Amino acid sequence: MRNLILTLLAVALMLFSCTNPGKKEFRVEGSLKNNPEKQTVYLDKVDLTGSAPKTLDTMILPKGNTDFMLKTADPGKEGMYRLRFERDGVFALLINDVPNIRFQADWNSFSDYAVNSASSNSFRRLLKRFNNDLAVIDSLRKRVLDARAQKLSDSLQAGYESDFRSFIGSTEDLLIGYADTAKSASVALYALGMVRGQADPQKLDPVVAGLSKRFPDNAEVVKVTQDYLQEEKAMMDKDMSGKQAPDFTLPDTEGKNVSLSSFKGKYVLVDFWASWCGPCRAENPNVVAAYQKFKGRNFGILGVSLDQNKDAWLKAIKDDGLVWTHVSDLKYWNSSVVPLYHIEGIPFNVLVDPQGKVVATSLRGPDLENKLSQVLK
Repeated sequence: MRNLILTLLAVALMLFSCTNPGKKEFRVEGSLKNNPEKQTVYLDKVDLTGSAPKTLDTMILPKGNTDFMLKTADPGKEGMYRLRFERDGVFALLINDVPNIRFQADWNSFSDYAVNSASSNSFRRLLKRFNNDLAVIDSLRKRVLDARAQKLSDSLQAGYESDFRSFIGSTEDLLIGYADTAKSASVALYALGMVRGQADPQKLDPVVAGLSKRFPDNAEVVKVTQDYLQEEKAMMDKDMSGKQAPDFTLPDTEGKNVSLSSFKGKYVLVDFWASWCGPCRAENPNVVAAYQKFKGRNFGILGVSLDQNKDAWLKAIKDDGLVWTHVSDLKYWNSSVVPLYHIEGIPFNVLVDPQGKVVATSLRGPDLENKLSQVLK
């Protein structure tokens, strides 16, 4: 009997050590209808500080209606995860605000998936609204360009441009609002990431400070906040206002060399952009409007492109109605102007006065027109 008891105890201990029921897990239990073919589904951890996502678990799904379960060790804190399907780049972003997420979808209408996570659903609403806004922004941009190409009245063009700028501003405000009020740190950080580098730092500074107070123990919030403050300091250190604008010489669209110094005696906006840069193309109507309004007041624009493909560069100039001087060495981010002007992102511009000194930098939307109104009296 004693030997039997000892044997049972040994088996119990062995089972306990193998199963380790005290270890917690985060699970995604899924149900997928109409899976078109055999494929793999992945559970990835999304790093909101900028590192690449990390795959945590995978499972092969058969064709047709199928269930699956992916799991990983419970991190003990909130984070963002990606449920990624091998076919067609289909995925869903999830927040682990519950330890066991239940996911249901029909492949034929995947975007209508159901999930029992409040934060995940809130985040999906944000992305849906943002994607809808992008479609409207593109439509308004095309309307501005069409009105200019058709040479409609100045008042009508001005109205279209005002609508365009206003809608971009409202989209930025939407993202900033989410970043400032979201209950989920992950949703807040993602929204901040979408607008960071685009919106006015004066709008973002209090939001970043608020994130630190709302989520003081969140490692990703701490990292993003530190990076933001370091970037701001670096930008202040690189502030060129009041300094002589570095001269440069680059070939224009016909291959003739043009120097910035050749513009001395007038105000010139040095506009750094590229045909492949979506935000640049969205900003171009604002630059065109400013040029049309102030071109007769000792003001000009020098467009400096970070393009590689000359045909794409020339086409964008024509399509967007950029009727001023353009130069480029067609070297992409290896262009000689990038280190010269500490360019870390585009669109970026520098307003230079008749003496060659920098008056202001990073003038976008109404800020450009307001600044030009101040200096070109």
